[in-house]
Amino acid sequence: MAISRRYILVPAGVLLLLLCGVIGARLYLPIWVKGFVDRQINQIPGYEGEVRSIDISLYRGAYTIHGLEIRKTASGIPVPFIFIETMDLSVEWGALLHGRIVSKIEADKPVLNFAVSARGAQKQNGAGVDWAEKVKKLIPIDINSFLIKDGTVTYRDYSTKPEINLPIEHIEGWVNNLRNVVEKDRPLPSSLFFTGESIGKGRLEVYGRMDILAQPMETEMAFKLEQVHLPAINDFFHSYFLVDAKSGIFDFYSELKIHNGKVSGYIKPIATHVSLIDLDVENNPLKLAWETLVTIVMEAFTNQRKDQFATKIPLSGDIGNVTTDVWRAIVGIVRNAFIEAIKKGPEGELESLRGLKDGGR
Repeated sequence: MAISRRYILVPAGVLLLLLCGVIGARLYLPIWVKGFVDRQINQIPGYEGEVRSIDISLYRGAYTIHGLEIRKTASGIPVPFIFIETMDLSVEWGALLHGRIVSKIEADKPVLNFAVSARGAQKQNGAGVDWAEKVKKLIPIDINSFLIKDGTVTYRDYSTKPEINLPIEHIEGWVNNLRNVVEKDRPLPSSLFFTGESIGKGRLEVYGRMDILAQPMETEMAFKLEQVHLPAINDFFHSYFLVDAKSGIFDFYSELKIHNGKVSGYIKPIATHVSLIDLDVENNPLKLAWETLVTIVMEAFTNQRKDQFATKIPLSGDIGNVTTDVWRAIVGIVRNAFIEAIKKGPEGELESLRGLKDGGR
């Protein structure tokens, strides 16, 4: 009878120890992963940071990062380069139906701050770092999709007076099929679509297709920013051009194509109903004289019927060395003023983007 009890108690004890070990490992796992993520962040050259906490979801094959912050070291810049309130990294189970094991990222309230320090010596722009490699270390499975909820991108220049702060807020959007899980025969199988709100109540929309597996990467993309109220960005105008807008609306359009390492496309800035001089406010005679001169030049090259100052500037060159043609920009200003007003909206030159501009995938 005693022997039988021992044969029962020993396996039971082993199982209990194993169970305690599994529970202990599960409880310790978030702590270990947090330490791993913190180490990866602090190995980024020129940057430092940490995460607030991490949750593990084994049944989903996922972990969730809370309060990720990455700062540029010894820069004197008071805002982090990256802050993400919540980032979920998980296996994309739908891709298993296509025989692929890939991952997806969902970022809630991400913030990306491009900035210049107070003395202008330090720039926080992420240059010199292979960020794709750093992300891959955080999630070793190839990323196939990326989703952003309520994101923000800002440009801050602390070296100017007044300081410049140009945010794009409430960014929503997605990038799909980065690893060609579906639509394998399409030349540009990945799609993206983002919307946002700029300073001055502008509406941002970016959409495109790409192939990140091509060497070098290939893409076709359209960008539009509409209905920006110019007085809202007077800090920028004053710091860089020594003028202030009393009224006016700004629209910006662009289409860009990268094929075989070559870049082609255009940018199309359009300003309508612009007024620079406010005699009730302006009391600096030199600034008033300068704004008067700028107003005269703009008025001379404004399409009077549309009350529109605009041009279309072609882009061309190699990746990393894109050039603009100044003379063609001037020709665009003259053409808009005296021959035919430049039309608002993307030109629709890129066939692959049709259907994406309404959020279609």
